[in-house]
Amino acid sequence: MIYDSAQRRLVLFGGKDDANQNVNEIWTLNLSSNTWQKITVDGEMPPASEDHAVIYDPIGYRMILHGGEDGLTTNKTWAFDLTTNRWRNLTLQSGAPAREDHTAIFDSYAKRMIIFGGRNNNGEYDYTNIDEVWAFDLDPASPTFEKWQELAAKDKRAPGRSDHVAVYDDKNYRMVIFGGWDKDQKELLGDTWAFYFPMSPRGVGDWKQIKTRKSHPPKRRHATGAYDSARNWLIIFGGFGEEGYLNDVWAFDLNDDVWINITPGPQPRLDQQAIFDPQTGRLLIYGGDARLPRKFHDLWELQIQPEAPLDLVKQEAGAPPPAVKKQ
Repeated sequence: MIYDSAQRRLVLFGGKDDANQNVNEIWTLNLSSNTWQKITVDGEMPPASEDHAVIYDPIGYRMILHGGEDGLTTNKTWAFDLTTNRWRNLTLQSGAPAREDHTAIFDSYAKRMIIFGGRNNNGEYDYTNIDEVWAFDLDPASPTFEKWQELAAKDKRAPGRSDHVAVYDDKNYRMVIFGGWDKDQKELLGDTWAFYFPMSPRGVGDWKQIKTRKSHPPKRRHATGAYDSARNWLIIFGGFGEEGYLNDVWAFDLNDDVWINITPGPQPRLDQQAIFDPQTGRLLIYGGDARLPRKFHDLWELQIQPEAPLDLVKQEAGAPPPAVKKQ
């Protein structure tokens, strides 16, 4: 799910419906009227999938989709034009790696999509944790426009993982990740790392683990995270931890590198999606799963007011889309 700042709406793609079938539908939510609309797409479309990653490309006014699965892991890379409502398949010429359960952010300084981690199931189920960082060039003036390349990193790296959360911290020019799943050790993760981007395109990135001084969230996977640009926070909600489904809410202050507990949230769940609406200063959470007879179709907002208590409010939105597990 992405936040389309030009039309002030949510745009989501794919995921699972209530019958546990992957879909390839696109839905939008108007944030002024809280109304859902299914988008009619002309021409070819990416196949149905879950566990993919999407970002908002403000340069080309597009949604960029990468990876995911509907059985085996894919390397599909597609661009959805938010003006014409048409898809374009970029997979063959882009040199994309195959990934699912990875994260993606938009690096506004270098004008590129950044992905980290995830896994690659080729059918043999011998895949291991992936610790690679890849970039997809979104600068039309660049000689590597719409091409993928792996970013070099120093020897010390964040351990490979899947099902984690990540945001782009533009004030410190870094990607910050939290938690996830260590497939090799079959262990939930609760660590926080930062990948500092080099200022030069040919430079080497630098991973650093952030040792928080006070409290920090419990270990988890399948949480959701969003960047609060007003406060320079990473906000996470829910997921699956050692105690089962979670509904706690935490903010990581990217100015001071400290975690703040702002619990509680709505009903415990995993695989929900979230965005931050900078115009109203609120976090929006949609959908999710808790192995109930039906996926979650609800929409919640986290209102954060200066010098005031936090308030989670359920928003009523008409005609919710059926795809609610993971977009």
